[in-house]
Amino acid sequence: MKNVSLSGLRAEMNAFLGAVMFLTQIPVGVWHQHREEDLPRSSVYFPIIGAGVGLGGSLVLLVIYPFLPALLTTLIVMAVMALLTGGLHEDGLADAADGLVGGSTIERRLEIMRDSRIGSYGVLALWFSLTAKLVLLDTLLVRNPFLAFCALIAANALGRMSTVALLYFCRYVRTGENKAGPFGNAVSLKSFILAGFSTLMIVAIALGPWSWRCVPVAILATGGAWFYFQRKLGGITGDCLGASNQLVELSCYLALIPLSHAGVA
Repeated sequence: MKNVSLSGLRAEMNAFLGAVMFLTQIPVGVWHQHREEDLPRSSVYFPIIGAGVGLGGSLVLLVIYPFLPALLTTLIVMAVMALLTGGLHEDGLADAADGLVGGSTIERRLEIMRDSRIGSYGVLALWFSLTAKLVLLDTLLVRNPFLAFCALIAANALGRMSTVALLYFCRYVRTGENKAGPFGNAVSLKSFILAGFSTLMIVAIALGPWSWRCVPVAILATGGAWFYFQRKLGGITGDCLGASNQLVELSCYLALIPLSHAGVA
């Protein structure tokens, strides 16, 4: 019985480290045993990893905000989180914008999204996304630093939950994709439910009674992304996941702006 328990614990730790490896640039070293068939199980930890990335940004905010202007603090926090993730989601947003907007057929959209070069639609999407994040986070920070601290954690958890939801509900339309391919059409109902439960717990702890501001908005944003991807591709790719993550994160910051103006939370 003890050996069975230890084996289960190692398997869960391996799944957690798989999520860390997939979503961040944090080295996992020899602690992680890479087995592609086990990767879909790690999706249950996506929201926790997202919250960890948000917490990393929040801690940097906490340390430097007393000494720097709010705008510069926000830029540094954004840079830290981008370094933690390697710009994974921003890259997906740019590729998705190029393909989904620039392609006239499903085949052409997939072909464009596979190209590592960034086009005009990708540049514009990145510019608008990063500018919106800068403006929204700066506004939250100026009006209510504590709410900004909490928002980073909650929004990043909800952004990664949108990834799990799309992986569960949508058909993965590309085969042989190195990064997200192993997760396509392989996330179980159990993983989806557990990920959703952990997300709600994280958001409730971070935002308390004001969680209702973010959760419905995140669900609507994810649903909108699902509808758009279905219409354009008949499913999703890894780039779609990055785009959805950014959309949900921005939507959460926007939803919290009225609270910061009211001086609550």
